[in-house]
Amino acid sequence: CSPGGGSVLSSKTVLTAAASLLCVGCYYGTMQPAHTLGENHITATGSVMLPAFLEAEERAEAEQSGVDYLEPYPALSLASGATENVDIGLSAYGYGLGPFLKYSPMESSSPAAVSALAGVGYVLPARVISVRGSLAAGRRLGQRLQLYGAWDVGYGPDLANIPEDENGEDDWDAIGNTTNHALRLGVGYELGLGPEKSTYVPESVAFELTVPLDLSRDMVIAGLGVTY
Repeated sequence: CSPGGGSVLSSKTVLTAAASLLCVGCYYGTMQPAHTLGENHITATGSVMLPAFLEAEERAEAEQSGVDYLEPYPALSLASGATENVDIGLSAYGYGLGPFLKYSPMESSSPAAVSALAGVGYVLPARVISVRGSLAAGRRLGQRLQLYGAWDVGYGPDLANIPEDENGEDDWDAIGNTTNHALRLGVGYELGLGPEKSTYVPESVAFELTVPLDLSRDMVIAGLGVTY
């Protein structure tokens, strides 16, 4: 989601993003700052997450064994400011698709914010439900820049350890559930080009670093998001 400001999405943009939600997902990182969007503010955010192991040896071992191994992955979300303090939306993550709700006691224009997010997802290949939540705090630095940090937690299929069947295909019937949690730091920058900006120019960009706390391997996940 964007650090602030307002924009109205075209119906074509909304339909394209909604259709894309059916075929992408992510595991860690949400591209969700602490601030809410503000009433009637609608956004569509696309992002790519790039897992990076701290040691090449660990990456090679994880890739060979398939244990706690993540490939780069995309994510998409649609969000709307239902009120000044509440956002509702739809996101794709971890082969799943589902709604989320974010609440902050501060107004969207406040310099500082704390917020809580809760979401439910339907994991399509496994045909099971996953849940997730996060607690975030952030602060605006001037008109355009925003810094934030969060603790994310979730419960659902262990998507970093998908077992294979005898044919080497993903065995979704044998996948186990796990609790995952991570620490996340992010920075968002609003481009601030005004109401006359081109529909092809993003409203804002964001960068996140996520550190999974539940995996056996040391890694960070860098995320880059673009919001319209």
